[in-house]
Amino acid sequence: MKNQLLRYSLIAIITCTLIIIYLMLTRNHPVKQYQRAYLTPSHNIIQSRENIYHFNHQDSKTYDEYASLLVDSELQASFLYNRRTASWLDFFLISDSQVFVSQNTYSNIVVIVTDLESLLKLKVFKEYTIHTIFLLEKQLTNNIQNVEDKYLTSQLTLHRTLAKEIALSDTAINDSDFTSLPNYIKLRKRIESKPKEQSIDSTVKQTLTKQNAYWITQSEAIKTQLFITTLFLLCCIALYFYIRLSDKLIKTLTIKRKLIRSEKEKAKLALVAEYAHDAIFILDKQGRLTWINQSYSALSGNTLEDIEGKDLPSILQLDKIKHANIIILLQSLETGTSISFELTNHHKDGTLFWIDVSITPILEPNGNIMHYIAVERDITKKKELEDKLIKAANKADVSNRAKSTFLATMSHELRTPLNGILGMAQIIESNIKDKEQHKQIKMLLESGDHLLFLLNEILDFSKIEQNKLELNHASFYFVDIIEPITNTYLSVCENKGLQFIIDNKINNETVFIGDKPRIRQIIFNLISNAVKFTHEGSITLNFSHTLTGKGEQAVQIKIKDTGVGIRENRLKHIFEPYIQAEASTTRQYGGTGLGLAIVKQLTDIMRGYISVSSSEGKGSCFTLVLPLDITKSKQLKDNDALLPSEQSKSTNPIPMANLSILIAEDNKINALVAQMFCQRLGHKTIIAENGKVAIDKLKETHFDLIIMDNHMPVMDGILATKIIREKLKISTIIFAYTANVFQKAHDNFLKAGANYVLTKPLQENDFIGAIKQYQDAIIQQKRTSYSAQKKIVISSN
Repeated sequence: MKNQLLRYSLIAIITCTLIIIYLMLTRNHPVKQYQRAYLTPSHNIIQSRENIYHFNHQDSKTYDEYASLLVDSELQASFLYNRRTASWLDFFLISDSQVFVSQNTYSNIVVIVTDLESLLKLKVFKEYTIHTIFLLEKQLTNNIQNVEDKYLTSQLTLHRTLAKEIALSDTAINDSDFTSLPNYIKLRKRIESKPKEQSIDSTVKQTLTKQNAYWITQSEAIKTQLFITTLFLLCCIALYFYIRLSDKLIKTLTIKRKLIRSEKEKAKLALVAEYAHDAIFILDKQGRLTWINQSYSALSGNTLEDIEGKDLPSILQLDKIKHANIIILLQSLETGTSISFELTNHHKDGTLFWIDVSITPILEPNGNIMHYIAVERDITKKKELEDKLIKAANKADVSNRAKSTFLATMSHELRTPLNGILGMAQIIESNIKDKEQHKQIKMLLESGDHLLFLLNEILDFSKIEQNKLELNHASFYFVDIIEPITNTYLSVCENKGLQFIIDNKINNETVFIGDKPRIRQIIFNLISNAVKFTHEGSITLNFSHTLTGKGEQAVQIKIKDTGVGIRENRLKHIFEPYIQAEASTTRQYGGTGLGLAIVKQLTDIMRGYISVSSSEGKGSCFTLVLPLDITKSKQLKDNDALLPSEQSKSTNPIPMANLSILIAEDNKINALVAQMFCQRLGHKTIIAENGKVAIDKLKETHFDLIIMDNHMPVMDGILATKIIREKLKISTIIFAYTANVFQKAHDNFLKAGANYVLTKPLQENDFIGAIKQYQDAIIQQKRTSYSAQKKIVISSN
């Protein structure tokens, strides 16, 4: 690029120089013409001067001829002076200084011509005077007889002495010719005494010499400039051709280097292709094999001589592939499209192996196919590994299904007797008046609740591991999470002598969207740990609005305690399952070691993050950030934002009583617990031992509420619920009653037509809360049923 710019610059300079040279030559031409033209009048003047100088009375030329020659010289000079104004080219090319010189020359020539004319006149006078004196002398010599007078006359003419100075005879003196002779001699002396000829001669020489020298100097100056400019032009042209030659040489060297590099690359590629681990073969544009590398020979057992010239189907052993697929494959190659596929081949010795084949058409610059390059990779081990992985995955899937089935079964089997234990304990607690016995029952309930907590923790962790935990997003006020925390842990902290501080900076009117139970579970787990490991001091909770790193709306929760703290070397493992702050913690404080692992995994599922800072012996601080959308929908009603258990705690005992409730439960203890919960609220109950019996009773009697267990003989609860909704068309509120805590089981119940799902072990507060939530619907159905029965009675009357 740089050389190209230099070449263009040189071309511009050469062009300008050529123009300058042309102008110089054009200018030199008129200067030469002027020089030659001015030489002619100068020569004429000098010739005239010479002629005048040698003029005598015997010349054949007359005075007029000499005068005419001088006039011609003057006219010639005048013409040359006026020529510049007549010719536009001379006007632009002849400089002002040259014009000035021409003007002076013309003026000088005019003066010289004038002087020469005067000189000519004097020469004529002189010549005629001398001739007259000669004639007079000759006549006097012939007329005078006296020898002495002749001698004196001769002396008079030769020495130019006057007559009075010579002593002549009277005869000579009285002669008229002798009398005229002195006058002519005086005239000759007067003409000879004038220095005009000398001055004119000097002026002519100086003026004409100076004039000629000026035009010669001008011509020589132009020639010198022309020479220098031409020399500069030749240098530029030489430099231009040098640069062109240099560029050409550089291009040639570059091409040679590229060719050498290309040859080296080809040699390297040839070595790579020859000794590559993958099998490589090349086909011509007709699809016939022309070359193979060593790996191909090793993979297939064939040499080039064995398969040279064979087509692609023969090389790849495509005889087992459908003919239509082969045609599609070949058509793709013909269109210049690369293809890849996997297939089995046989070694020359019959051994079966898998290959991954990639075929790429190599195109010419015009787009035509030049040849094909095919690369085969032995994937036999990969296929064997994939087969093993599939079998292992199937085995793991079977194992996971067995694990899930086991956990579901264990959950059901553990929750079923736990339901009886906790249910009966709650019933007995309300009937015992003795404080000691009440305390014992209270301990029994606490132990049962702790067992239920551990069971839920294990099940939650199992569901998270299997990616079966699903979030249920709903609208809620954040205060609905904070209030249960306060109600639960304020008294716990007071009993332990700890300060329980809550700093809430979240607007109570803001409506969030998220999984409220899971958020509450995270906070409960963190506070539970704080209470467990803090023996004195305080536990502080901070709630505030924040933004995530991506600019999303979020809630920041900080739980700070003054407990035992966590050792630094265990901080990075604190969120791993089965890891606790100390190895002795499990024995000293209890727990499964899954609480913080569940917190971390739930936080990750919610796209949040959690961090911890701790100092051993001074306490810990957990910082939790959860992205939560903020809805602009209408404000929630108070009861809509509360869980059933919270509603029951925040409301007065429900006034609704005398409901007719059908309990479908095969386990007598669980049926008895549900029955006694209903009876304690003033409701009437009928027990059905399975789904079929429940359907039969519904055909005979109207009920205000149905409590339906899941796992029952003859007919399970889900099928019974579906029949009630679809065949019997009964819209009575149905509470599903199951020990299965997996979401899928709950969804199946709700899909069948249940209105709400109660989880075993049944807590009395949860049961009351559920009835409170649906009391309006139950009362409305009860009124509708009463009106229908009343109409029937009136009709029968």
